[in-house]
Amino acid sequence: MIKIGVLSIRGAMPYYEELPFNLRINEPSIIKDLDMLILPPGTLVESQVLQRYNWIEKEIWEYAERGGLTIGVCSGTQLLSRAVNLNVRGLPGYSKGLGILDAIFEPLIVTGPVRVSIVNESWVTRNIVNTELKGWQAHTYGRMRILSDNVQVVGVSQVPRYNYRNAEINVPTLIISRKYNVFGTMVHGLLGPRSPITRNILSEIGVYNENEISNYYRSYRENEWMSREGGNPGMSTRIITVVSTMTGEGKTLITSALAFCLSRAGYYVGIAKLAGDIRDLHPSLYILNRPFKPWMSIKLRWGSKSLGWINWKETLSTVRSIGLDILIIEGVMGLLTGSSRRYKRGFSSTLDFIRQTNTDTVLIVSANLDGIEGALFRLRSYINLLIRNGKKPILTILNNAYDGTHENRELRKFERYANRLSIPFVVVNSLAISSKPEELIDLEDYKDSAINISSILCSALINALGKSRLL
Repeated sequence: MIKIGVLSIRGAMPYYEELPFNLRINEPSIIKDLDMLILPPGTLVESQVLQRYNWIEKEIWEYAERGGLTIGVCSGTQLLSRAVNLNVRGLPGYSKGLGILDAIFEPLIVTGPVRVSIVNESWVTRNIVNTELKGWQAHTYGRMRILSDNVQVVGVSQVPRYNYRNAEINVPTLIISRKYNVFGTMVHGLLGPRSPITRNILSEIGVYNENEISNYYRSYRENEWMSREGGNPGMSTRIITVVSTMTGEGKTLITSALAFCLSRAGYYVGIAKLAGDIRDLHPSLYILNRPFKPWMSIKLRWGSKSLGWINWKETLSTVRSIGLDILIIEGVMGLLTGSSRRYKRGFSSTLDFIRQTNTDTVLIVSANLDGIEGALFRLRSYINLLIRNGKKPILTILNNAYDGTHENRELRKFERYANRLSIPFVVVNSLAISSKPEELIDLEDYKDSAINISSILCSALINALGKSRLL
């Protein structure tokens, strides 16, 4: 049988999208016997896999030099390049790649749907030049700089929004090596079983039959968001929205921790994000081993534009038809951000979304900005704001807490206040985590941190929800 292997190590997301494979590569001496190797999405460069696994560089290079067919997707393409500039704040901070593709990646944030124009004929793009394909991009380091004629651009993305700006840009995103049998794409969603690119790639290793092609997606289908127990749009799914007083307080970490613990407790849990930055979903998807889907990006109105992909009613109908027990939604920035932009239709802010939907609320505040005293002041103010809007939080969390005689006294005082309101209050101490979803994230590091805090959060959340209301 034809062997298609996908790298399945720290920071790899082999189930993030449809990819054809029947072997997972997590140890040495397997790559050499493959007919095709896939380097999947994830955080392979940020996770420093070339430094952590001393066999990877040698085995992939030997495979490529023997003519082995190698496919890189997003982070996998970056790993195949010479280097990636991981510093998004202006100063170069290049991390070494394999160097099989003569290209370097610089910061360019794209987190949404794109159209890809096929611009050059190659073994990957056979018979599809001058056509358009649809996919999505979700990366921080996406500006590709080609260094030599050894690399040919075969596809260019038409990007409608980048670097948080509503402005269009065309960027090269599909490339091949003229020296090796290597293809790289920064666009997700192009390697499904019906994709013409997939058909061209698989024909290179003698796979043509429809049933045979389908078999290589069996592993993906086992991790797909499948309808459970005859789910239908009329069934109830509990909605929990994770919000904070401002951006950078830990919504993504808390969302990931809740997704992990509720899933481990036996609930069918989905995740979603208000507005368009789907990078915030990656830690939860990595933990759950599930693919990204468009219903996970919920539209917010922002002037004449919409941030996000799918309107709320469509998302709600989809998750109910799947049969999710719980959908955890991560809010966008601070609770009030965008709340002055009120519209007759749609949502302009996290607060607007909470007001208009039947959702429970988990409220987070972080002490790393203005200390425990300032954080508790903000937490009290925002609890009162939510109560005035008829949305008393079911759980409040002080993130990045620290010890101190006077600070501990303030914590005890606040806990008495929360108890009087019958609002659970959880304190999460500062964690030794350097990862951030928007930059320099090592997914495994993030997963470890989420699991570390999950038990205390899950116990408080399940008690707050009431077991009978979940089942």
